Amino acid sequence: MSSSTEQPGTLEWDEARAASWLAGAEIRERQLAPITEALFEVADLHPGEHVLDVGVGSGPTTAEAHAAVQPGGRVTGIDVLPAMIEAAKRTVPIAEIEWLVGDVSTYGFPAAAYDVVISRFGVMFFADPVASFTRLHDAVRPGGRLAMATWGRREATGLFGVPYVIATTTLDRLGIDFVPMASDGTMFSLGDAGRVAEVLGAAGWREIGTRVDNRVVYLGGARTVESAADDVLRGGPVAGLLDGLPAEAVAEVRQALVTDFTRRFDGNGVPLPAGFVLISAIRP
Repeated sequence: MSSSTEQPGTLEWDEARAASWLAGAEIRERQLAPITEALFEVADLHPGEHVLDVGVGSGPTTAEAHAAVQPGGRVTGIDVLPAMIEAAKRTVPIAEIEWLVGDVSTYGFPAAAYDVVISRFGVMFFADPVASFTRLHDAVRPGGRLAMATWGRREATGLFGVPYVIATTTLDRLGIDFVPMASDGTMFSLGDAGRVAEVLGAAGWREIGTRVDNRVVYLGGARTVESAADDVLRGGPVAGLLDGLPAEAVAEVRQALVTDFTRRFDGNGVPLPAGFVLISAIRP
């Protein structure tokens, strides 16, 4: 029995959440590898280019960008959390990469310094998206490119939508009240083509393109059914949905997830359609 008011779905990035994210980074990278491949197809990086990677996490996309622009290219990686940048420096010990700690909406990037801005799930959390994308627009040379992967709306994102439906169906069956998470909440805030065009257009970007990609990824990486269920309970919409609910309800949801995931398990993990959005744009 859901209530009528939806939670915004805001997932605040702080040091505690960063630590939790980094603890599972190696497994998560296996999950996200197909998405990274798709992002770099859109980015189409070339030797000699200067790339800005936004929201670097533990640094794998920054490292891949560095390799793609050699010889002669340069890469800068930025993240709002010092813990992420410190982890990236350890994971990617490449002296030529420049690492920055800062908020994109206020950071003083040099004007027209980059050929390409890339981001894999690092832009949905901007408090002021137009201001942030305006900063990125001004940091790219005229004719420069923007290439990003973001999540689609929750219901269109199999990786999150399937577990969410399992959780809400279970809570309804148990007669437990809960506050639904907004389908366009923070992590899904750039999942709609119209919203993307509105935000990027207001920031000065042109030739804006969006494409939904439903290639299959493994939930939580290639692991067991039980660990995939635990991954769902640790973060994302389901974790927010269950926050503050009785332990018995959480246990029932976990069991429902395990039952469903067991049917989907293919010997390598739990495959689900990713439902991410590839975004491209040009600075005129």
